[in-house]
Amino acid sequence: MEKGTNSKAKSAIIWNISGSFLRQVVILAISIILARLLNPVEFGIIGMSMVFIAISEVFIDVGFTSGIIQQKETNDITLSSVFYTNMIISVILSILLFFSAPYIAIFYDEPRVANILMLLTIIPPIAALGKVQAAILTKNLDFKSLTIRNFLATLCGGILGVIAAFSDYGVYSLVIQQITMVTVATVALWYATGWRPKFEYSFDEIKKLLNFSSYVFFDALLRQIFLKIDTLFVGKVFSPTVLGFYSRGESLKTQIQVYTTNSISKVIFPVLSQLQDNDEEFNKTYFKVFNIATGTVVTLIGPIYFLSYHIIIFLFGQKWEPSVIIFQILLLSILTGPQGAVMSQGILAKGQSKLRFKLGLVQRLLKLTPILLGLYFGIILFTWGMVIASLLVVLLFFGVYQYYYKVSFLTQIKNLFIPNLIFIVFIVIDSFYTDLNDIVLACSFLFIHIVYLIILKHESYLFVRGIIYKYLKKKNS
Repeated sequence: MEKGTNSKAKSAIIWNISGSFLRQVVILAISIILARLLNPVEFGIIGMSMVFIAISEVFIDVGFTSGIIQQKETNDITLSSVFYTNMIISVILSILLFFSAPYIAIFYDEPRVANILMLLTIIPPIAALGKVQAAILTKNLDFKSLTIRNFLATLCGGILGVIAAFSDYGVYSLVIQQITMVTVATVALWYATGWRPKFEYSFDEIKKLLNFSSYVFFDALLRQIFLKIDTLFVGKVFSPTVLGFYSRGESLKTQIQVYTTNSISKVIFPVLSQLQDNDEEFNKTYFKVFNIATGTVVTLIGPIYFLSYHIIIFLFGQKWEPSVIIFQILLLSILTGPQGAVMSQGILAKGQSKLRFKLGLVQRLLKLTPILLGLYFGIILFTWGMVIASLLVVLLFFGVYQYYYKVSFLTQIKNLFIPNLIFIVFIVIDSFYTDLNDIVLACSFLFIHIVYLIILKHESYLFVRGIIYKYLKKKNS
C-alpha cells in the first residue's frame, strides 16, 4: 500500500471502529431504555414500516455516490448533477410511498402501519440532501467527520425517542427517533464539507456515471430487498410480536456487525479504489484486511455468543427471552460477513460492477431458501437458514476469486477456518454440556483463543498489537 494511502487508511479504520464503538454504546443505552418502555409489538410495527424506507434509499442514489468514490477525478458539475438527480428521485419516491401506505398496511394485515409509514416518508428527501457530501468525505477517507456525524445523529435521535417514550407516545417515539437521526446526520454532513451544489446540471455526466453505477444500483437494490426480506417474511407470516422478538435479535446482531463487516466495508472500498491500478499492492492489502477481519470478528463474537442469555435478560428484561436463541443463531452469520464485504468491495474497486451485479443475483437466490424453512418449520429454522445462506454466499465468492484472480479456493477456506477453530470446539462443548457456567465458558474461550492467535502469529493479532504499541509509544513520547 502506498505510504500516503496507508496512513489515511489506518486513520480511517481507527476512526471508524472507535466511532462505531461510541455510537453503538449510545445505541445500546437507548435500546435498553426503549425496550423496557415499549412492547415487542411496537418494535414489530416500526420494523414493518422501515423496510420500505430502507429500500427507497437505494433508489435515491442509483449508485451514483459509489461512482463518485470510484472515479479518480470528480468535478463540481458531476457532483451537482448527482445532487439534483438524487433530490428529484427522493421526492417522487416519498409521494409514491405516502399513497401506497394503506395498501402496505393491508399486505401486513396491520392497520397501524399506514399512519406510521406516512410519517416516515419524510426521511428519503432529507437523506438525499446529504448523499453527495457523504461520498466526498468517504472518497477523501475523512472518517473522522463521518464518525462525528453518525454519533451526533444517534445521540440526538435517541434522546428525543426516549423523551417521547416516557411521554407515552408508544410506537410514535420510534418514528421521532428515526426522523431526528436522519435530519441531524444531514445537517452535520453539510457542516463538515465545504462543498455546496451549484446551479448547473449535465446529463452527460450522469450518463458517464451510469456505466458503473447502474450495476451498483441494481446490486444494492437486490441486496437491500434481500436484507429486509426476513423482516417482510416474518411480519407477513407471523405476528408483529414475533417480528418484535426477531427484530431485537437482529438489531443486536447489527450493532455488533458495525464493528466488523460495516467498518471494514466502508473503509476498504475507497482504499482499494485508490490502488486499483497497482495489482501487487491491491492484492497485498486485500489479503491483509481479509485475515485481520477473520481473526478479530470471532474474538468479538465468541464471548457474546456464550453470554447472550445474560446480556438480553439483563439489558432488556425477561419479556425479551424469546429473542435469545434468535440472537445466538444470527451471531454465527457475522463470522462470514467481513470476508464477503472485503471480496465484494474488492470487485467493485476494480471497476467490475457488472460482475458484482451478476454475483449479487446468485447471492439473492441463495438467500431465498430460508423462506421455505420458515414456512414449514417456523422462525428458528428460518433463522438457521439465514446463517447457512450467508456461508454459501462466501463460498461462492471464494470460487469467483479463484477463477478471476487465481486465488486458491482451498487457501481461502483455510484462512477462514483456522481462526474460527477454537470457537467451533467451544460451541460443540456447549452443545453437549449444557450445564456449564456461561461466564466461565466465555472467559475460557477468550483466553484460549487469544493464546491460539498469538501462537499462530495471526495477522489480526499483529494488527492489534501494532495499534497498542503505537498508542503506548505516542503516550510515552
